[in-house]
Amino acid sequence: MILEKKLINSIEKYKKEAFALNYYLAKNPEISGKEYNSCKKIMEILNRHQIATKEKFSDIDTSFLGEVIKKENSNINIAILTEYDALPEVGHACGHSASAAISVLAALALKDNEEYINANIDIIGTPDEEDIGMKVTMADKGVFDKYDCAIMVHLGIKNIPNWKMLAFETYEIEFTGFPAHTAVAPWCGRSALDGLMLSIHAFDLMRKCTKRNTIIEGFIQEGGSATNIIPNKAKAKYTFRSDSLKYLKEEIIPWFKNIIEGCSLATQTKSKIEIFGNSFSDMNYLKSGTQIIMNVMKDYGMEYETMDYPEGSSDMGNVSYRCPAFHPSVAITNKNIALHTKEFADIVASEKSEPCIINGATVIDGFLARMLENSEILKSIKQEFLKNKI
Repeated sequence: MILEKKLINSIEKYKKEAFALNYYLAKNPEISGKEYNSCKKIMEILNRHQIATKEKFSDIDTSFLGEVIKKENSNINIAILTEYDALPEVGHACGHSASAAISVLAALALKDNEEYINANIDIIGTPDEEDIGMKVTMADKGVFDKYDCAIMVHLGIKNIPNWKMLAFETYEIEFTGFPAHTAVAPWCGRSALDGLMLSIHAFDLMRKCTKRNTIIEGFIQEGGSATNIIPNKAKAKYTFRSDSLKYLKEEIIPWFKNIIEGCSLATQTKSKIEIFGNSFSDMNYLKSGTQIIMNVMKDYGMEYETMDYPEGSSDMGNVSYRCPAFHPSVAITNKNIALHTKEFADIVASEKSEPCIINGATVIDGFLARMLENSEILKSIKQEFLKNKI
């Protein structure tokens, strides 16, 4: 526990820099893929503390790699991940400004105790979580394969030791028909909107025959231009979620594609589907490491709840099948305020974020300290990871 105590003291030492980072990011939100100033600001702080950084890591413009600790004689590799993209209109309503501050604060505390740590520790900027999901792109490139553990902390209204997540894929759907005057010669037309509406009805019927934790959600983007013209084009975007990427890919998505094909035949229209963004995986939920995070939260007075079923999705799920990964969350408020709202963004930008940032860094560094001081913990985590890996 000696290392852990030193890290906690260092968190106290650097906390004001982390608070300032959160306030800066919250007041200057940048949406997914456009986080240029956010990335630059984080790198400036890391460089100021002798953490060497590399910009445009993995050929992603708004990513970075920071080398927190490098020990040539160690074969233990750890990654602290950092999110900093905001949402359109509501800014940092998912709390990524504070999440980034948590990761940076944890990294600064680790750097401050470099002489006591026999491990290689990196901090990685992982932008564009809210849209494309750049952790997926990084995972597909093998970025995380070398790590024994990856961790980051999210925000919420509860302390949760580790998130259970839903896999998802999003598709853009387009039907094409033939226009005709609806009163003069409707028989000359073929309604693209009919093809799309029939598909949406089929999705509704599909729901009752899918496994629990399967979610189908979407909206119509285009459906016609005038009431007296049979629509020759109709477009929609739909997301399909499941607690298993395997079930999603082998059962749900083929079913969805068959529906589109069948509705196209039924309405004598043409159809086209394209995947939008990356496929997000479910979370490889490791009980062994999650228990350590529970212990850390308990020891530092953070009342927590575990998840009975998966909620939401993140590209962290894809990381979790490349290396052992953990995605706890810390409470910023005890009020029932939804993420992705202006009200949540306002709390993130306020002084109420400060205890949350300290708690988040404590969770990361407390977990890593216990893992590094007890080799059996890392061993059990890696064994469970290999057992669960797809």
